[in-house]
Amino acid sequence: MLVAVALTLALAVEVQGAEKSIWGPLTLPDGRSAFSVYRELGIDTLQVTLTWSAVAPTRPSTPQNPADPAYAWPPELSSALAAARAAGIRLALLVHGAPAWSNGDRPGIWAPNDPDDLADFLTAATRRYPAVRRWMIWGEPNRADRFQPNRAGSPVGPRAYATLLDPAYAALKRASRRNVVIGANTWTSGTVKPADFLRWMRLPNGRPPRLDWLGHNPFPFRFPNLAAKPLAGGFRDISDLDTISRDARLSYGRRIPLWLSEYTIQSDRGSAVFATFVSRAMQARFLTAGFRLADDLGPDVAGLGWYSLLDEPPAADSANTGLMTDALERKPAFAAMARAPSQRFRPIVSAPSAVGRARLRSPRGLKIIVTPRATGTVVVELRSGSAVRDRVRLTGRAGRRVTARLRSTLAARGRLVVGVSAARGSIVRRGVSVR
Repeated sequence: MLVAVALTLALAVEVQGAEKSIWGPLTLPDGRSAFSVYRELGIDTLQVTLTWSAVAPTRPSTPQNPADPAYAWPPELSSALAAARAAGIRLALLVHGAPAWSNGDRPGIWAPNDPDDLADFLTAATRRYPAVRRWMIWGEPNRADRFQPNRAGSPVGPRAYATLLDPAYAALKRASRRNVVIGANTWTSGTVKPADFLRWMRLPNGRPPRLDWLGHNPFPFRFPNLAAKPLAGGFRDISDLDTISRDARLSYGRRIPLWLSEYTIQSDRGSAVFATFVSRAMQARFLTAGFRLADDLGPDVAGLGWYSLLDEPPAADSANTGLMTDALERKPAFAAMARAPSQRFRPIVSAPSAVGRARLRSPRGLKIIVTPRATGTVVVELRSGSAVRDRVRLTGRAGRRVTARLRSTLAARGRLVVGVSAARGSIVRRGVSVR
């Protein structure tokens, strides 16, 4: 059902596909830069943590000024930005961890006493890193071990988070309207379940805090499948993306794109992090299904990130969520990630905005010209709602145009959608008016 809604929303303009994202190191265990690997994988966005308490261990006297001597900006992040720019990869920053001077000498998971302290830090951060446009405000605040105050079955955590997020949004937008503010950033389970967290995430005036994208980490309890029934009890995994979108619409009264920051499943064995694990081959299947599902949802998903590039170093209870082992052995999930759809490999599509019914019914049909960015199969579909009216499958070569002609004898006046899938590229959708 959500796919049909997404296609309808795509009628007026071409919709950008979901960003293919990942968490991983800036350098590999052998000392090499990791960015050549990210480029090989077709990554659009690398996610990196920026810890407020590490950058500002003492209170700055001019907190919105990135040159304040109290700030100790990580030099590796500046290097990473230069490497990312050269590789054509974006960086998204997750900002968390309050310094003791801001929250009454408590651990960093406790919210600052004055939310403007975080807003001031974000102003300095975006001035320091103007090339960064994706800003995640805290990670998994629906967990008591990640954000305080928080209590099971209580709105205290979501409300505290809301008062933190809204001024953060205002600060980042004042700095640049191009900044994308990602809020909530819940995970599948939690001290407060995602559905409750979103419902209770309210400001004192009763309104939800401002955000651009709704962040969520949909760790799977089952193989990705939107046809599966929603998990009971307020849990939200990768198969519940339609339910999460509905939760967001109910809360905000409009469509909120989802930023699915962390999605993963372990291979080989369980760990101290996750009990669930599958074979290496099945891990690759989970990855393929998850990224295909995100791409199919069109404008409802802004991006999906895999956690992570590397397994943890071998040890008792270490986690094997990587595409590669710590020794840089490539697992089947590595090749699956390279094939997963990304924006950087989106095909170039030329399609008319309107077509006559007579032509659509004739052998000439609707002419679609596709230039894929990678060699492989090209699939061009004509849809009316969720119904496929015609489908053409072609073999495409990177940089070379191929032509498809779509026909339908059932076409009536109205709007249809052309969807184009090409190797490694996110789906391109175009609306066509039938006259």
